Amino acid sequence: MDFEGFWNKCKSLAGQLKKEKKITVIGHYDADGIASTAIMVKALRRANIETDFINTRQIDAAHISEVNSTDSPTVLFVDMGSGQLDFLQAELKKERFYIIDHHPPVRETDNQVNPFFYGINGTTELSATGACYFVAKAMDEKNMDLSPIGIVGAVGDMQDLHGGLKGANRKILADAESIGYCDSERGLKLFGKQCRSLPKMLEYCSEPLLPGLTGNYMACVNFIKSKGILLNDPASGEPRRYCNLSHEEKKALTSALYMLLLDHNATHLVTDMLIGEVYEFPKEKNGSELRDAKEFATVLNACGRHDKGEVGVTVCMGDRSRAWSDAATLLERHRKELREGIEWIKENGLEEFPHMYFFDGSGAIKETLVGIIAGMSYGAMPISQNKPIIAMGETDEGEIKISGRGNKDLVKRGLKLGQALRNATQPLGGDGGGHDVAAGAKIPSGKKEEFKVAIDAEIAKQIGESK
Repeated sequence: MDFEGFWNKCKSLAGQLKKEKKITVIGHYDADGIASTAIMVKALRRANIETDFINTRQIDAAHISEVNSTDSPTVLFVDMGSGQLDFLQAELKKERFYIIDHHPPVRETDNQVNPFFYGINGTTELSATGACYFVAKAMDEKNMDLSPIGIVGAVGDMQDLHGGLKGANRKILADAESIGYCDSERGLKLFGKQCRSLPKMLEYCSEPLLPGLTGNYMACVNFIKSKGILLNDPASGEPRRYCNLSHEEKKALTSALYMLLLDHNATHLVTDMLIGEVYEFPKEKNGSELRDAKEFATVLNACGRHDKGEVGVTVCMGDRSRAWSDAATLLERHRKELREGIEWIKENGLEEFPHMYFFDGSGAIKETLVGIIAGMSYGAMPISQNKPIIAMGETDEGEIKISGRGNKDLVKRGLKLGQALRNATQPLGGDGGGHDVAAGAKIPSGKKEEFKVAIDAEIAKQIGESK
């Protein structure tokens, strides 16, 4: 890892940005893209640069016109752009553009920052938010107070999947801890410690699957009771959450879950998904989704997936009144639609192929949610984790969108979903890409059956089960 070279590149781009008078930031609509947008908008405005922003699903012919119509002479793409360099150079009608991205790049240019050029893996060691953080820090040291957002973006991009943040992400964590904005410790990694009741936290756990508990609410209730832990607060009667437990109760529950996995012969790869490094922001209210990095990232995803990326950006920039109220409403809507999606999956089932599970949610599940629901299906359905899940959805315009989700064990076996989707869709006139564990694509209508055959074959090649 050539962090010094990367840092020098960040300083160079920071110097170029500080010379601009007006910039429009164009960011992706997921948690990493929203957090990236927030960091750069905040840093640019602090530098007295007039700054607007747009969060979008992708860069293509259908969306570039919106970018071209902005009145800024300069645009900055974050969490996108490195893979679309040729398209931008041909279609963007602006005086200048810059890129801060972490996806595999086409080639190196003076106007972009990408960790891959410096031996830093953008999939596991630095998200786009992290790259934006270092550019912001290079602009002004006071932007270190944006380091918690850098952590949220990394966690939202699943870069803590292997026990905790690593690589260049550790430098962001060190900055956040040095100013008292983040606490990290080894503990229970399950989603929902701040926002879900104890039984729901266990019921919906899919990484790892909890034998006998995942997908079984009453079993979770009985398991918690058997450890002497009260389900409801004696004074208020409200359901208790993990964040409400005493230190002794947290220790007892964590130990019980760990022993449950060992009793079912879980490998260390599985137990590492249960216990690892977790990140909490002490400046945020206890019990708030914004206090936990994983749940903060879910808030941002809720905003983006419901076409309200600007709400997530504003929350990241510090608004805890109107924007946070709007985000909380979107989060509830997000949870409701995810629950409905899971119920649809349970009712309709998954189609099993030799090397993958598949479902087509067109007309029933928003195409922006099929990927999240695919990941949740590991816990909600009685399926093993030895195959990735490929999901399909249809936009209001009739486009066919694909989302794929894998897991840690599959990646260790060779799964590279982004590459598999790219290889499967391009011969069909589509396009795909993304990370090893989570990726997306689009295909022309009428190519669904061909795609299913093609993607199953690509996955077979990667995980070594081709017959």
